[in-house]
Amino acid sequence: MDALDRLIQLSRLQGALDLRCLLSGQWELDHPPAPPSEAVYHVVLAGSCFLKFRGKADVRLETGDIVMLPRGDAHVLQGLESANDSEHGGMESRYNGVVTVRSNGGPNAASLDLLCGRFNYAANALLIDVLPDIVKMSFARADVPDLTRLVGMMRKEASNAGPGAYSIVSALSTALFTLLLRAHLEQQPSTTDVLALLAHPRLGTSVIAMLERPAERWTIDMLARQSAMSRATYMRTFSALTEDSPMTLLTRIRMQLAGTLLTRTSKSIAEIADNVGYQSESAFSKKFKDTYGVGPGGFRHARGS
Repeated sequence: MDALDRLIQLSRLQGALDLRCLLSGQWELDHPPAPPSEAVYHVVLAGSCFLKFRGKADVRLETGDIVMLPRGDAHVLQGLESANDSEHGGMESRYNGVVTVRSNGGPNAASLDLLCGRFNYAANALLIDVLPDIVKMSFARADVPDLTRLVGMMRKEASNAGPGAYSIVSALSTALFTLLLRAHLEQQPSTTDVLALLAHPRLGTSVIAMLERPAERWTIDMLARQSAMSRATYMRTFSALTEDSPMTLLTRIRMQLAGTLLTRTSKSIAEIADNVGYQSESAFSKKFKDTYGVGPGGFRHARGS
């Protein structure tokens, strides 16, 4: 498992496909802010539209485009055609056994074919925090064949609604995040934040060590040795790539892991504190509450664990 795998695992990311939109003429879909810890995505299978987002310049989406809003910000999707370009009726919705199909004119009249879904992730997910407000990629490019094939499978399963199609589409949606992130990082390598740290030929070694062994009693000197640097050089190089200190990053990693253990295991709070590097349950509980706004017990109860 590489460091990106570990970050995704800590994020507890889970995808879902909710809608297939078949639209024509003049239309507008208003998307309010998503619930906390939910990203939204849109995949343009055919056609084009505008994405309007927080007063920024409109983003034109064309056939083959995938766009993700990591923090689920409010946005509007709007058709490019005028009302006179095609006849269309009111918006209708039907569930086909896999997704809700929303249409204003029927599949034969549609000029836009759009998949809409979401990615749910753990609160304060480190990986989500470092992504830009909009991640946009084309799955039609020759250099992303895996992404092209995955979207093709999503389209097929969402259309045919065969046995197990819902489970297949959900799994494909989760995989879509990783392939989209991989393509994004290849096209726009990060120059600051934890992703830039991981890509650094020396600093990456210490970040991977923190991810793999969060319970270890790390010090700056120990982390610097992991990166084969002096303490001063390590701190200077680290600070050039992120505003977080090494200890702040370590705490974020530990708190994310603690959240996972609280929701996915029956371990006691004392055991979890030890698993993430705290010898004192009270010190762990205080830091956890500072991070999540609620203590470990309340966090577990709220998530039904």
